[in-house]
Amino acid sequence: MDVLVCTYNSATHLEECLKAARECLPIRRLIVVDRHSSDGTDRIALRWGADLHQEEVGLGFARTRAVALSTTPQILFLDSDVIVRRRDFVERGLEELRHPGTGAVVGTAVGHRFLYGLPLSLTLLDRAWASRVRVPPEVQGRETYYLQRELRRSRLGVRYLTDAYTHFGTYRAAPHWPEFQGAWVRITGGFSPRELLYSAMVVLLIQMNSRRRRNLAYAPIFYAKLLRGFLHPSRWRDLDRRSQSR
Repeated sequence: MDVLVCTYNSATHLEECLKAARECLPIRRLIVVDRHSSDGTDRIALRWGADLHQEEVGLGFARTRAVALSTTPQILFLDSDVIVRRRDFVERGLEELRHPGTGAVVGTAVGHRFLYGLPLSLTLLDRAWASRVRVPPEVQGRETYYLQRELRRSRLGVRYLTDAYTHFGTYRAAPHWPEFQGAWVRITGGFSPRELLYSAMVVLLIQMNSRRRRNLAYAPIFYAKLLRGFLHPSRWRDLDRRSQSR
């Protein structure tokens, strides 16, 4: 199976990510699409046998490019700050993907019991289906909106496999991360009450998965910041990803 990784100054966790991927996943080809990182991300990817490609357009372009480069019937998206823990993820995921009406199989982080959405941290998709989804190349966040929209149109659902990985969630510590997310909720989905309600649910479930009272108490503040980004997308749409690891 082709494993697709989009990177951007990912050296902090990429070594551990690719080591675990090689140990736990039946990789036919490891495809890494990198945004001209300056921290040695490319050297790490090559050391682990990656088919490395560079881009300077956006995350939407990187995701689409990775799918276009793949050739296996199913593909697996893997974020570069994710450490795979389940050795049976692909085997079980393929079984789940064969269920009628299933469009994606999503791995969830260890200990997380509240399931939601279509994050691409560790997600199994049919390549032919994914190749039909049009993601604007310049999109920098919330690119999964287009995949979720196509799932709804195709009347396909998502299945989840729990305790699949550990996630460092690197960018969540970046300044104005909630505003950045809110801006891209607006840019991708427009002024949509549905997307705002969905975002509120995701914010709440993320904090509930942390099992920390202070995080749950922070959820309304996070959402208020997200709304600020949603209302002023042109101000908050950019994030200096080169100063963070992905």
